[in-house]
Amino acid sequence: MSNPSAPISFTSTKTQLGLTRSQDWIENLLLPNAERLTAVSFFACLPHPLLLPARQWLRGSGIGVAAQDVAAATEEVTGAVSASLLAEVGCSHVMVGHAERRGTFGETDQLVARKAAAASAAGLTPVVCVGETDMLDASEAAALTSAQARTVVAAVPPERPLLFLYEPGWAIGGAEAADPVHAGHVLRALQDVAAGHHARFVYGGAVVPGVYTRLRNEADWDGVALGRSAQDPLLLTEALDELTTPK
Repeated sequence: MSNPSAPISFTSTKTQLGLTRSQDWIENLLLPNAERLTAVSFFACLPHPLLLPARQWLRGSGIGVAAQDVAAATEEVTGAVSASLLAEVGCSHVMVGHAERRGTFGETDQLVARKAAAASAAGLTPVVCVGETDMLDASEAAALTSAQARTVVAAVPPERPLLFLYEPGWAIGGAEAADPVHAGHVLRALQDVAAGHHARFVYGGAVVPGVYTRLRNEADWDGVALGRSAQDPLLLTEALDELTTPK
């Protein structure tokens, strides 16, 4: 059983890895680091067709498998994947509201909340992605992310777990993470919105070794989401060193 007070980390491979490369990544990088990854409750968010084979590759390792999207509770649309099916194939978490989906598909806060509610009702933990698209000052960013989070908090029962990912769109795939003071301001606003709920908070966006240390020197983050660092042996080792070093 994971320690609810320990740091938490995860990654999303987006569409970067196909079947063969995903298996190679899991078998040659994740599994050799399974004990350290399990210590931070690590899970990998994968495209839907990879979920079942990944469950087999990771069986018994303690590393979780998660999805990158889910259908809302009232959607029965060709090509959509229901929360109940994701739970049935062994997912622990599912991402909702990623900035790329909000931007490309026009997903609204209300739709994201419905997806989070569907995931939660199926026993999954929603990874609720929030964040500003363009660079804003800290107060504006906090107001925008709080509004995104508030609709989800209203839709999910307070006893059900939520994991909020603050990932500003301008930092995704970028060279520089958010300033720790800026990110801390957003975090405290999110904590206020989710007060009374079983919620944890992680940062994502240009996360490389050193980012988590700088962030937690300013605010009480629960962890970080790793992007391409999770696919690089040296960077992954350094990130795990950081995550497991007491403050």
